[in-house]
Amino acid sequence: MKRVVSFIIMAAMAVSLVSCGSSRKAVAITEGEKEVDLIFSGKEYRTDKKYFRDNGFGVSKDLANAKKIAVQNSRQSIAAMVHAAVKLLVDNYAATQNADATSVIDGNDLQELGRTVVDTQLSGLEVVEEKAFRQPDGTYRYHVCMQLDKDNLSKAMSKALDKDVNTRLRADKDKFRAYFDEMIRQ
Repeated sequence: MKRVVSFIIMAAMAVSLVSCGSSRKAVAITEGEKEVDLIFSGKEYRTDKKYFRDNGFGVSKDLANAKKIAVQNSRQSIAAMVHAAVKLLVDNYAATQNADATSVIDGNDLQELGRTVVDTQLSGLEVVEEKAFRQPDGTYRYHVCMQLDKDNLSKAMSKALDKDVNTRLRADKDKFRAYFDEMIRQ
């Protein structure tokens, strides 16, 4: 027994000594490399409790096309982010409701409703900031940061629940609204 305790103490000391080293190693820079400043990488350009945010960029010989590509990339990224969040929310809500034997709810209806709402809300994306650069080869590089207001998304979902008769009959819409509002802001 004494040997086991001694072994455990020695093992713990060995682990603690090994873990005392620096967890971050200095990044070796190869000759000719330069650090690149990332555009729209600050905290104010990231998703938070109030907005879904993302940025995109586009490169083209024409400034208008570079902007169009950047906006489309940002829009697709935000759409994927919001669709994933809404799907997870609806799945979790449906699972908790299905555990309650008195509730009859179809998660597929809520998911379809969520997809429809998200698709319509994407037209309300706002530009946070945009920058354009003319490159040495004559092409344009365009960066844009866009956002989608979570409150507007929540209100649109509530409105859609009120209009959708099938979902309204089966779901406790007030309970879903409260759950949706709480979870979407995380």
